[in-house]
Amino acid sequence: MNIFFKTALLLFGSFAIAAELPKAAPEPTPVILPAEVHDIAPDQVERYLVDHLDTIIIDVRTEDERRTRGFILNSLHHDYFHGQKTIDALAKLDKTKPCIVYCAIGGRAQLIAVEMHKLGFKNILLLKGGFNAWTASGQAVAK
Repeated sequence: MNIFFKTALLLFGSFAIAAELPKAAPEPTPVILPAEVHDIAPDQVERYLVDHLDTIIIDVRTEDERRTRGFILNSLHHDYFHGQKTIDALAKLDKTKPCIVYCAIGGRAQLIAVEMHKLGFKNILLLKGGFNAWTASGQAVAK
């Protein structure tokens, strides 16, 4: 084989391989939180609960996550992945009470917070870093 043919074959093979590589997944659209939604750090929750005894804590993780990793004591479970069923259940809660919402790291909680705001909730707090940050900071976990 001559050098020209080998070079052409090598280049063509490189382009063919590059064309077969999977494309990177598009970045998810960032969640735009209403101004009424704020973060609360895991180490601030205990003090907040003492000052706001009527606070509702909402866990939007899956049942499997709750069973295997535990949960925050007295948290209500409304799985994000149950869609409209979860929205309907949240709509029945007292919208005047403060709510702390969490998932594993924060993404699902943000999406639920937007929906809760649409439902009329006025005081929504997101657990910063989610349940992973909660456990990493040494906070109590119920099983």
